[in-house]
Amino acid sequence: MTAGRSAPVRSIYAYPWDVASRSAREFAAQAVELGLNSVTLALAYHAGKFISPHHRGQRVVFPEDGVVYFEPDLRGYGEIAPSAHSDPALRHVAADLAEDGRLQVRAWTVLLHNSRLGERHPLHVARNAWGDAYLYSLCPSSPAVFAYAQALCADVARQPVRGLVLETPNWLPYAHGYHHEFAQVRGNLWLETLLGLCFCSHCRHLAAQADLDADALAAQVRARVDAYLAAPVDAAPDQAAAWLLADLLEMAQLAAYLKLRQKRVAELVAAIRDTVPRDREVWVIPTVQRPTANTWLEGSHLAALARACDGIEVPFYEPSAARVAADVFDTAQRVGDATRLRAILRPGPPDLGDGAELGAALAAVKAAGIGDISFYNYGLLRNDRLQALARILQPNR
Repeated sequence: MTAGRSAPVRSIYAYPWDVASRSAREFAAQAVELGLNSVTLALAYHAGKFISPHHRGQRVVFPEDGVVYFEPDLRGYGEIAPSAHSDPALRHVAADLAEDGRLQVRAWTVLLHNSRLGERHPLHVARNAWGDAYLYSLCPSSPAVFAYAQALCADVARQPVRGLVLETPNWLPYAHGYHHEFAQVRGNLWLETLLGLCFCSHCRHLAAQADLDADALAAQVRARVDAYLAAPVDAAPDQAAAWLLADLLEMAQLAAYLKLRQKRVAELVAAIRDTVPRDREVWVIPTVQRPTANTWLEGSHLAALARACDGIEVPFYEPSAARVAADVFDTAQRVGDATRLRAILRPGPPDLGDGAELGAALAAVKAAGIGDISFYNYGLLRNDRLQALARILQPNR
């Protein structure tokens, strides 16, 4: 478990480019003024397109895809190794914040969501039941990917950070938001679950070791999806959810395959925890699914991941405090130990834009016994949203 501390974590997620555009000292001063004591800084990240209200010099930022924001020690890697960001200043932001000393620095570490590495290493990416490669999703069943994730986290832990917050130690869902993503078939939970299953050679190998017939299951998935795409029907959300529940009950191999995925992801996180020195925390963002209980779609098991490391940091991204409270309740029940839970809230669109809603959501999280709370994301929030957060964190200022 992590070492004791005098105050609960109050952290803001941030990108290195937003911090660097203002300087680490100015950013730290602003964060402290807001009532924060920590920053969760991206040290390994993927591609994107971001409107940045705070960046001095840019309003729309396209970060370099799949790079790390520090100087990696490439001697520690095997077949798969990271690339460093081309700008030395961005590779030094964590060190600058640590030197300033006013904020604890945690390393937001995106593991397997990496199109740059997927394109370089197509033998190690997720592949659907037809064999189509999802280049943005490295497959955790691959031994080379497993080793890469461990090496990356060991490398990050050598930086001046208190700990790591791991994102995507699992498979990405089919509905990923990949750029120029097109379809004229309406998505639904059933269809996207089947399209999101990985049947790469590494997954098939693990399935065979567990006496599961991945080839037969892949054939079933292809038949089910092909028939649906050929039919003149369009499943409503409740129908698609019912189809998925029925398949889970009727297709024993499907349920077992999903549990095998959960076991693999928990093994990866446990291996990372064993690799990273004990004086560095290791927490995991288990999912991007809403509600959180759908985390199994990505191969995550909430309780297993909470036990595999110091705990899970859950994005309770909901538009109302009532929905946050319900999701917090269920997640806490599944984990069984509130001390292994941290919360992330979004104090702006599309969530909790109203100050009263944000305050109520924060109260619901605290009432569940969750002490450490982070907020997403410094570079994306307008100043009025940051000030609303400050009024809640420091009502008497």
